[in-house]
Amino acid sequence: MNDIIDGNAALIQFFPLPAHLYNKDIACIVAVAYVEEQGPNLTGLINALYSKGYTDLDQLLNATWKELYQVRGVGYKRLMLLLRLLERISADPKTIENHTIVPRITMQSKKEIKELTLKRIIKKYNETSVVVLSEATEKEARIKKIKDRLREMGMII
Repeated sequence: MNDIIDGNAALIQFFPLPAHLYNKDIACIVAVAYVEEQGPNLTGLINALYSKGYTDLDQLLNATWKELYQVRGVGYKRLMLLLRLLERISADPKTIENHTIVPRITMQSKKEIKELTLKRIIKKYNETSVVVLSEATEKEARIKKIKDRLREMGMII
């Protein structure tokens, strides 16, 4: 397949789709994947494309083979998988028309991630300190009971 694809031409020339499908999320390619194709390669491919900014079929199909090959995490095998899936979609576009996508988690800025991490640490610290206090209280209660028994027995004053 890669023999017929020009590296500098947009993929839309090789995989025509109806115009109403261009705004579909790229995760819709999962709908045409065979069972043996589903797994870490397909998930990794979609995640790598998301991280590079390819979110819909329009952006994906307007990219070239060379541009996609430069995406970190997309090697030859994953690119060939993508081309096979695009070929199936262009052969029968109805397979993805009714495919619904679970909403993605939005990427957050480094500042937001730091704040979220800090909040998690503070929450964990607060929960831990409560547990430590209750353990310390239990230990003190046990020690007091032991001392009381020893006093009753006349071993300590």
